[in-house]
Amino acid sequence: MNFKFCYFKFPDSESLNATICPNNIEDNKGDLIASYLVDNGGASLESHIKYLKECSTYLENSLTCEADISSNSYGADICSNKVKICFLYNEDEEVEVDRLELKEIMDAWILFLEKEPVEGYEETINIV
Repeated sequence: MNFKFCYFKFPDSESLNATICPNNIEDNKGDLIASYLVDNGGASLESHIKYLKECSTYLENSLTCEADISSNSYGADICSNKVKICFLYNEDEEVEVDRLELKEIMDAWILFLEKEPVEGYEETINIV
């Protein structure tokens, strides 16, 4: 899976907004993962980063066999070595991702969010 981290501006705004664009989408797996990570529920950037770091800790801890790391609009449940992610308003579309792969993507996203936004700046992460 490939993900591109980048910034965009709304037409009537000068501020930059971070987003994730999945590349090479064969199904909706990358889209659901990206949407889950971007979903801040209206929280501040600092609060969202803190939340993502807490989720990353759950993903890293091998003693955590089950945990709910859902966001505002996306369900995310750790089930052993997998994480099941779905859009809460359409739970029929669910994907499973390896928990360490999700942690790798999440940690890269956190590092991207912690940097000073620069228009046109992009990062790409490839998870094999």
